[in-house]
Amino acid sequence: MNSEIAPYPTTAALVLAGGQSRRMGQDKALLTVSDGGQSHPLLQHVCTVAQSCASNVYVLTPWPQRYGDLLPAEIVLLQEKHGGAGPMVALAQGWSMILENTQHRHNDPPTWLLVLACDMPALSSTALQTWQQQLNTLDKDEIAALPRYNNRWEPLCGFYHSCCIPSLQRAIKNNVRSFQQWLANERVVALSVTNSNVLRNCNTPTQWRQFLDSASS
Repeated sequence: MNSEIAPYPTTAALVLAGGQSRRMGQDKALLTVSDGGQSHPLLQHVCTVAQSCASNVYVLTPWPQRYGDLLPAEIVLLQEKHGGAGPMVALAQGWSMILENTQHRHNDPPTWLLVLACDMPALSSTALQTWQQQLNTLDKDEIAALPRYNNRWEPLCGFYHSCCIPSLQRAIKNNVRSFQQWLANERVVALSVTNSNVLRNCNTPTQWRQFLDSASS
């Protein structure tokens, strides 16, 4: 990727696409959103936004064959090995596979990992790039920079430093599966949220219709 587009080459992105979408009744990653007059699968939209911040974008999913034809060739699809174990386990697995990938290619490992859920239709490059500009100001013992909204961290729309890996692994070993529980004991920087719509996700057909109505109004 052009370094002018990704000003922080030590940032990679991991898009999590392993949910069963039971409440939606269909694969959320394949829902269609409009961007600039063109329609794209939701997963493709999220990956495109991620590319504005990251030198490499990875998608972790149990079904890479399902999405391979939808994404540009530069997006790396990773096979999730423990589907259904939850997003914390997925994050740990994704970090491990990305580090293996960079080692295999003899590239420098990313310092930061932008983690995104695949079901965020209002996600914007502007918001992510504004947050990303704060990364260089963080202290060395701050493991993540995440939006905080309604007194809760938004763990699937933010940046994790590589120094979080040992803590993440310990939490999982101790059967912690809640991001809120894990992050409560760590130093995390709160990213300001000026427009909460950016954090919007859609889990049900009603929520999806509400988003489409708001986007067209």
